[in-house]
Amino acid sequence: MRRQTNEIGYCLYDPNIAWAPAGVTLSENRSAEADPVRLPSGKFSSEELLAVLNSLPVDLTFVDRNDKVKYFSQGKERVFDRNRAILGRDVRMCHPPSSVHVVDKIISDFKSGAADSAPFWIQMQNKFIHIEYFALRNETGEYLGTLEVSQDLTEKRKLTEEQRILSYKK
Repeated sequence: MRRQTNEIGYCLYDPNIAWAPAGVTLSENRSAEADPVRLPSGKFSSEELLAVLNSLPVDLTFVDRNDKVKYFSQGKERVFDRNRAILGRDVRMCHPPSSVHVVDKIISDFKSGAADSAPFWIQMQNKFIHIEYFALRNETGEYLGTLEVSQDLTEKRKLTEEQRILSYKK
């Protein structure tokens, strides 16, 4: 909780000193290689993997096989605001009541194998937003959860012809 407090904010005041729970030692500087994430094609430190996921030009949200929100990316250009309070929450409680039946349908179809993806696109505050849900399955086809991928495609829809010369985005 202490590590997340600065992001979430304080109630009524902003303390001058950092709070630390009594009797608990908190290590802020863990070795980047102490917790490698090993994958079939390589490995990342958790710091590297976090940087990769947060550098993608999309919002990612992972919902596990029990319909609980387990992860969301924290990129610079978020489409939908997320707060860590949603972690562990049933995904249905993260949507307006008017759309819960759609969430239920997607999850049901993913779990049964009737579908593997569900794309949507909406106009939101003069932006063209693409949202797609993907069923995540292991090598034997067992359902592991759902990945929501959201992206603001407003600027990309304006692209024409080609760009073959290096030009940095400002």
